[in-house]
Parts: sequence; C-alpha cells; structure tokens
Amino acid sequence: MNIHRIIRIILIAMITWLILSWVMGCTKEIVQPAGATDCVNSLGNVACDFAMLDQNGGATSLYEHHGKVIVLDFSAMWCGPCQMAALDVDKIVEKYGEENVVYITVLVENSSGGNPSLRDLEKWSEALGVHNNPVLAGSREWLNNSDYYLEAWPTFYFITPTMVIKEYQRGYNPTNVERAISELLPSEDSGSAGP
Repeated sequence: MNIHRIIRIILIAMITWLILSWVMGCTKEIVQPAGATDCVNSLGNVACDFAMLDQNGGATSLYEHHGKVIVLDFSAMWCGPCQMAALDVDKIVEKYGEENVVYITVLVENSSGGNPSLRDLEKWSEALGVHNNPVLAGSREWLNNSDYYLEAWPTFYFITPTMVIKEYQRGYNPTNVERAISELLPSEDSGSAGP
C-alpha cells in the first residue's frame, strides 16, 4: 500500500467523522442560568451545577432542568421517611406537569450506609415507582463538599426556574412539599414565579 492511499483513507475517515459529529452532535448543550459563575448552594443563591449517574445508567445534570421548579431530595435507602417521599415523586410531578416541575432524588447512602451503585438506583426506582424522574448516585463525600446542609433524612431544597435556591425543608411532609412547589410555579395572573 503506498503512502498516497494511506493519506486518502485517513482524510476520508477524518472528513466522515467531522460530518457525522456536526450532523448528529456530540453533546447536549446545557443553558447556564444567570449567576451560574457565582453559584453557592445556600438559600437565596444560584445553585451550582452537578452531574451524577442516574437510574438509567446515564448522567443527569442539575442545569438540564433550568426553567423548571426543581425539588432536590437528599435521601438514604435505609430511611423510612425517604421511602415514603419516593412513593409520591411521580404523582407530585404529574399533578404539576413534567413541563413545570422535576423531582430529583439524590441517594447519598445505600441500605448499608455505603455509596449507592447503579443497581441500588435501579432497585430504588423500581421498588418505589420512581419512573419519570431522576434518581442519582450521590455520596457522603460529595455531600460534604457541596455546601448543601442536611440535619435530617430526607432533606429537600426547592429551586426556582432561574436556579435560585428558595426553600429548605427537613423531613417529609407532603403538604409542605406541595406548598413549596406551588409557590414557585408561575402564577396564572402575572406569568412570573411566585415569591
């Protein structure tokens, strides 16, 4: 095989790769909310982005859901109230609409207190009926470095469509969760997010 033929094959392969990359796209573009460069995971601030393994084996990013009310639920597999909250996830989102709300569960510990695996995420999702919302594999190490504050299982953070952390709740009370969501949804009169 001569050098010209090798160069032709390499050029054709490179051009084919470039065209396919351009047509099909390699990555999903995620819109960065205003204030994302100065994010802080505390009340009144823009939440920082993160990406974690989800129950489908892919990665889910917080900023993928920019434009929706986000319920961010930190749970542990061994926690009874966390399991009770999980039973309501898809019903809550269905009530307010998938186009308006996403409920993200971050499992921080598996049943034995270790880091959750993909199998743990799948078990949680199947056993508790979380089929349409992300269940993510967190860890104590990630949590300790994230600035999210937990003093009970589960702990909820409610994030506005503009990615501002608006409310914190410890423990599970379905009435309080739904109140927080409804306060963050755009009002029908003004078209803007609630207080």
